[in-house]
Amino acid sequence: MKLFRAMRFFRFLDTTRPKLIGGAYSGPTRVNVSSIAGGAVLHLDHRLLHLVLELAEQFVEDPKGIGEQLREIDALSNPGRDSHARHERDELVDDLLAQLGGAELRLMGEQVHRVAELLLSSNGAGTVVALPSQRRGAA
Repeated sequence: MKLFRAMRFFRFLDTTRPKLIGGAYSGPTRVNVSSIAGGAVLHLDHRLLHLVLELAEQFVEDPKGIGEQLREIDALSNPGRDSHARHERDELVDDLLAQLGGAELRLMGEQVHRVAELLLSSNGAGTVVALPSQRRGAA
């Protein structure tokens, strides 16, 4: 009986643990994709590394300026029911991200296709296949 429960537990872990199915490395930012039950996980370590390095560089150049921005964001992070404070915090975060190089993940050329294929395959949909168009009339 214990063996049966252990097998069920390991099967459960196998379905919940992300499984790396591949990566797209040809663009400006590396992206890895893992499959999980019912979806996918995008690993953005490479992009976040660059954002943190840029934050550290700006902090070294102007510790008071970046420090003050971070203090303001922290002060507005627990606004209670004050929605104005949340909007102000979100604007400050957007400004900080813009200073660091933006929060977008740029994909170029083949990397777009590779990420799309990985996302589709993570959900068990397989790869993208072009279907021939239907013939019209008596053709």
